[in-house]
Amino acid sequence: MQEKYWRYMVQIKAWIFYLDLYGEDSYKWEKRINIFSAIAASTSIAAWAIWQQLSFVWSLIIAISQVLNAVKEFMPYSKRLKAIVPFMEDLKFLYNKMEYIWFKVASGEMTEEEINETLYEFKNECTNIENKHLKDETLLENESFKKKADKKTDDYFENNF
Repeated sequence: MQEKYWRYMVQIKAWIFYLDLYGEDSYKWEKRINIFSAIAASTSIAAWAIWQQLSFVWSLIIAISQVLNAVKEFMPYSKRLKAIVPFMEDLKFLYNKMEYIWFKVASGEMTEEEINETLYEFKNECTNIENKHLKDETLLENESFKKKADKKTDDYFENNF
């Protein structure tokens, strides 16, 4: 039962690292879109007046900017960030509780039944956290994030346990 507890604890930590990478990527895309829109909105009119011969390019930039602003709320980046950040924070609290109890599990202070009951409670808590934050959001699996998260997880447990 100790091994089962340990594996679940590692899984939660990997999930936290994965969500962190997902959130970071979503933040970068959100920022890029906002910067493009801001630059396009503030410079296109002035550039159009200066470079009449390139008016098609500037009108295209303005059009793209307007479309981005119109569809921005439907793009996954903003919505994803709003779901991922609190989800990750709740998982961090869950993980901290699991790590705290790990000492009792590893040292043999808890019976198999107590470990099983504790693990069951943590799994329920994790399911509740996931349902709370991801009920309207789907995170497509990203293999690159998964590999990076696994590496971070391995490094974390090598350095801390």
